[in-house]
Amino acid sequence: MPGTELTTQHCLTGSIIISTPKLTDHALEECVVYIYEHSPQLGAQGVVINRKSGLTVEDLLERMNYLTDNPSMQSPLYHGGLDDENGVALIHTGEWYSTNTKPISGELSISSDTFMMEKLATGNEPANWIMCAGRCTWEPGELDADVNENYWIAAPATHDIIFSPLTESKQWRSALKYCSNYAVNSWF
Repeated sequence: MPGTELTTQHCLTGSIIISTPKLTDHALEECVVYIYEHSPQLGAQGVVINRKSGLTVEDLLERMNYLTDNPSMQSPLYHGGLDDENGVALIHTGEWYSTNTKPISGELSISSDTFMMEKLATGNEPANWIMCAGRCTWEPGELDADVNENYWIAAPATHDIIFSPLTESKQWRSALKYCSNYAVNSWF
């Protein structure tokens, strides 16, 4: 709501947050983050979706001794954040499941297990997906404070933003425009 501070009543699970130009000289400058968990008790967790790591999903599969000739495994592995950089998460459309898939919204889910890697290597994959190594975490109340200080703006996640072919600053600018329009439209 315009003019009110973000409180624990404003859950950001299933949202994207976009760093504002106010967040400078920081590892998350010009980042788009998909928030897959946000609660007053646990804080928040998400993954950066606009920073390529320099590796492909196939590179990761090979390191895990999975061989594949699936062309979609040439997709980039994204640098999801500075926490748990060896952990891998798959953000994907909701029709696909693995052992520990957690639905985030009716349209998006997150998976993170060894079986998902085996499924991907054999060509069993969701309609749309991105894979991220690492994650972003906030202590309880920390993300709320950052949003209230205008370091981040938030909007509901969309397929166009999550699975955008744009990367780095182009995706950030596109997401920033989307979030700005969303904020203005919510005021009127």
